[in-house]
Amino acid sequence: MPRKPPTVHGFVVVDKPVGITSHDVVARLRRRFSERRVGHSGTLDPDATGVLIVALGNATRLLQFLGDLPKTYTGEVVFGTSTSTLDASGEVTASRDMSMLTLERVRDAAKAFVGEIAQIPPMVSAIRVGGRRLHEIAREGGEVEREPRHVTIHRYVVGDIADRVDGNPVVDIEVTCSSGTYIRTLAADLGEALGGVAHLRNLRRRAIGDFVLGSEHDPTSIDTAPLQSAVSVMAHLDGVNVAMVSVDSDTAVKVRNGRAFDALGEIDGREGERRIVLNDRKELIAVYSRASNAWRAEVVMPEPLA
Repeated sequence: MPRKPPTVHGFVVVDKPVGITSHDVVARLRRRFSERRVGHSGTLDPDATGVLIVALGNATRLLQFLGDLPKTYTGEVVFGTSTSTLDASGEVTASRDMSMLTLERVRDAAKAFVGEIAQIPPMVSAIRVGGRRLHEIAREGGEVEREPRHVTIHRYVVGDIADRVDGNPVVDIEVTCSSGTYIRTLAADLGEALGGVAHLRNLRRRAIGDFVLGSEHDPTSIDTAPLQSAVSVMAHLDGVNVAMVSVDSDTAVKVRNGRAFDALGEIDGREGERRIVLNDRKELIAVYSRASNAWRAEVVMPEPLA
């Protein structure tokens, strides 16, 4: 039998609890809204909490445009011990006496990580190597060579000493970074830069772009967070390289056909820019990008979304 077409469209911004996967959040929202087509904007580790943007129905076609938003995390770097997962869920693999480490040294070392850096993805990540996810290989006790990935650290703020474990300092951090950054790797690399070892604990994603949560976790959000319209969520992208534009009914027909022609020819734009296209009823009908001096459709919605 053919699958039932999606009937619930929009976004839910949740505060993922500790102890469940991002896929578990998707499953719960699938049941809550009785909607089969559900996806999310970026995986959070089971031990982490924080912002997860979940799309339902035809809004899942728009998730690709949210993935490039900068992300802000808070957490704690535990100096003196490394773990198999680079966070508190793993087994301790090495110990060093770092009890004399000062905040000044940590802050100085953190400055070297601001800007574009190369990271080796951890073996517990979901990246595929040779057709298999790294965390699957790690669960079998294996390890493979990984290519470094370039990411951008916009801010790396070292706060206070929040605790001590076996005499070694535990330091608060706040990081704003590009998509694809591994905060656990950033913590481990900071320990190595200081001549020792470290791992991450209490990771919380505070923000994805303008979607910001408080410092305290809201355990009810999966069941209570409201369904937001596609237009209201995509409006968060309106900025330097992305803008919302409304077109008349004749142009809307051309846009809905999705043909590769300059339907938005009267709208200025530079190479690589995007336009979120609304019809005259302010419904989202497509996303266009500028390439080769023409506006071309990246996504055309099967039906207009409010």
